[in-house]
Order: sequence, then structure tokens, then C-alpha cells
Amino acid sequence: MATIIGDPKRNVSLNTAIRRQASLSECLTQAALTQARLNLAKRSPEKKSATLPHSNSNSSLSSERATRPLPPPPERQSYVDKPWFHNVTREQATALIKEQSTYGNSQDGHFLLRPSTTNVNNPLALVLWYKDRVYNVPVRKRPDNRYALGSAKINEKSFSNVEEIVMFYTREELVLHSGGVEMGSTKLTDTPPK
Repeated sequence: MATIIGDPKRNVSLNTAIRRQASLSECLTQAALTQARLNLAKRSPEKKSATLPHSNSNSSLSSERATRPLPPPPERQSYVDKPWFHNVTREQATALIKEQSTYGNSQDGHFLLRPSTTNVNNPLALVLWYKDRVYNVPVRKRPDNRYALGSAKINEKSFSNVEEIVMFYTREELVLHSGGVEMGSTKLTDTPPK
């Protein structure tokens, strides 16, 4: 602090004024911090919604909050690295499954999944060996973004991803149909090497 030479009363009042100004600055800083904390406390961390205009309002924004579900995450094709996924055509998949039976290695439930090009709602096909025959079962993506096998059915079993389908049918029997006739059932067992 600089010392002013001259009137001692003036020096005291100048020092007092400087101290008061510093104290006032500190109070203002504390008040600003308190206000910022109050503003943060008013926010609710649980709410994840957007402020939308009210339908009867002239203003473009309203204090009312409308909540809406978050969009689904972008689809990951995590199954492409799985041993049971083969990026092959229908004919190649059939040949891979039949090849196993030629060497006596194929058993009911020998399977693979391949891309499907016939229908955009059926991104994959389950190719399966059962009773000396190859079945191609569509893997359908439903409007609710879940997956199901075959054609749409009432109360059908659906799955959140393709891996769940494989895991489920390695434990449970998959009923196979051909031309609307039930042909039998099998579990998914093994897959040809890539």
C-alpha cells in the first residue's frame, strides 16, 4: 500500500476507504457465488427434457417443460465379429451348412447368420440344418426396434438384439415351419468356421 505524505487525518480516511472498498468487493463476490449456487440448486438433474413453446402462447418459449423419450441409440452391428455371423450369400451359406453334413459333422441345429437382401425389414437370415435339410429363417426387425424370427405372430418372442436370439435358442427349442406346416424343433448347436 502506498503511503501518502501530508495530512495524517487524510491518510487514515484514505486507508479506511480502501479497506471498505475491498470489503465491499468481497461481499459482492460472495453474493455472486451464493446466487450462482442458488441457480444451480434450482435445476433438477433428474429432468432431461426440452423447453417447448406452449400451444396457446405467443412466445416461442415457455416455462413449461415437456418430456419426451430419448431417441434410440444408433444401431451397432456388434454381431459381425461373432463366430456364427458369416458375410455370405444365401447360396454360400447353404453350401457351408451342407458341407458340414458331407463330412458327417453336421447335426440338427448346426447354424449361421448371414445378411439378407430380400427385405429391408429382415436384415439377417438364420440358416439352419435340421433333418437333412437347410432352413432359411428371416430375422425380422419389428417397428419397435426389437428382433423376431419368421413372420409376424401374435404374442411372438422378441429380442433386443441379435445376440439374444442366438443365446436364447441355444438353450430353448426353435420350432421350424415349412409352408405353414410344423416340421419339428431343435436348439442351435454349432456353427461352421469362418
